[in-house]
Amino acid sequence: MWVGPGPDEVAVGRAEARGWGFGRPEEARADDALLRACVAAGSEVLVVPEEMAGPAGGLGAVLRWSD
Repeated sequence: MWVGPGPDEVAVGRAEARGWGFGRPEEARADDALLRACVAAGSEVLVVPEEMAGPAGGLGAVLRWSD
C-alpha cells in the first residue's frame, strides 16, 4: 500500500496516491497502514492471535457507518 502524511491517506498504488494529491507517498505494509487509519478514525480494532484461524491474507474488516 501507499500512504501519505495524513493517517487517512491510504492508497493501493503509487499512481493512485499521487492522483489523490498525497505529497510524497511512501510504501507501507497493508496491516500497518490500515491499523494507522483505523486508530486515527477512532475505530475499534481487534487483533486476533496468529494461531487462530482468520481471513485469507490475515486481514479482515467489518465496516459500519451511520449518516
